[in-house]
Amino acid sequence: MKCIIVDDEPLAHKVIKNYSENLDILDIVKVCHSALDAMNYLNEHSVDLIFLDINMPKLRGLDFLRTLQNPPLIIITTAYQEHALEGYELNILDYLLKPFSFERFLKAVNKAVAQKKLLEKAKKPTIVQGVNTSSVSNSNTTAGEQIFIKGDKKIHQVILNSINYLESLGSYVKIHLENDTIITLDRLGNFEKLLPNTFIRVHKSYIVPVNKIEVIEGNRIKIQETYIPIGRAYKHNLTKLIR
Repeated sequence: MKCIIVDDEPLAHKVIKNYSENLDILDIVKVCHSALDAMNYLNEHSVDLIFLDINMPKLRGLDFLRTLQNPPLIIITTAYQEHALEGYELNILDYLLKPFSFERFLKAVNKAVAQKKLLEKAKKPTIVQGVNTSSVSNSNTTAGEQIFIKGDKKIHQVILNSINYLESLGSYVKIHLENDTIITLDRLGNFEKLLPNTFIRVHKSYIVPVNKIEVIEGNRIKIQETYIPIGRAYKHNLTKLIR
């Protein structure tokens, strides 16, 4: 995995580089001392993973992350745990609190490896609007409505009522079904337009079916033992729903 370190502290560079040397899976291709350095590098190169600090001069790490249209996998490395919720809302992979051990670092890297394998398995699939997509645009969803989605070199017929939620993975969308998952190369916004209004967007990275919502608890929604965050910009969707 091609990785870059974005941190203004030389000691942080040394720790991550030393840890990475023990893992053949990681290739540190660039060390950046600021978010602006990283931005310039990413304009010319692609990477799989960024180890990103939060508090840096000129441009904060999370603000930098918001500028990326197709962000790679992100592992936050910071001394400030109060930013964890903000990072979670930006769909980061993991949050390492300095100083972190090699074991904790390894756990985060394993998450990145697993996520990368999922994305590679998808191999540039695209959403295919199926023969029954005219019914998908109907505002009243019935059990038989479906869409056809391409993923893993196959075209899957997905019954709408089998979808638990949809999750954005940068340039991909992961569809969580009752007994399976599908990853497709597409934008969550395209699904938002395609799906009927029985699905609502509750976060930058999540769309959920209304009938699968079990509990709304603070800024979270519970669907089958999974808690999904509610983004500030999308709270009005749930307010309208409750009313």
